[in-house]
Amino acid sequence: MNFKSGLGQHPTKFISTSPVFYSKKYAIKNSLANDKSSFQEYEKVVIGNDVWIGADVIVMDGVTIGNGAIIASKSVVVRDVPNYAIVGGVPGNIIKYRFSKEIINALEKLEWWNWNHEKLKKSKSFFTQEITLESIQKLIEFNAGTK
Repeated sequence: MNFKSGLGQHPTKFISTSPVFYSKKYAIKNSLANDKSSFQEYEKVVIGNDVWIGADVIVMDGVTIGNGAIIASKSVVVRDVPNYAIVGGVPGNIIKYRFSKEIINALEKLEWWNWNHEKLKKSKSFFTQEITLESIQKLIEFNAGTK
């Protein structure tokens, strides 16, 4: 897999997009960067839990990818991706959501990715079947001890 993120940005509203005028950290030998410039060259990329990122994907600076999202191969993600969205293309667009809003909300409340190994092991049968509102409710009840 060839995944890239946080590659840096160039100022599109400055006279020049050359890093010689704004880059303080990795500027070429003769930097003309202004210490008082407010331009943010690099912004944090946040990737949620249980995200599947295909091969050759690029995620631009400042983007947040939500929990359970899927990013199709060779996509360029330029804006935030909601939880459980399937995104693809250049630029990346939402193709569809993996689940209904009700299931997404239940999964977010469940936060199964924070469970310890023993809890996951006891619940593994729920992870090997197609999810429905009924099955997620059974998982919630199972883990609450009200089986």
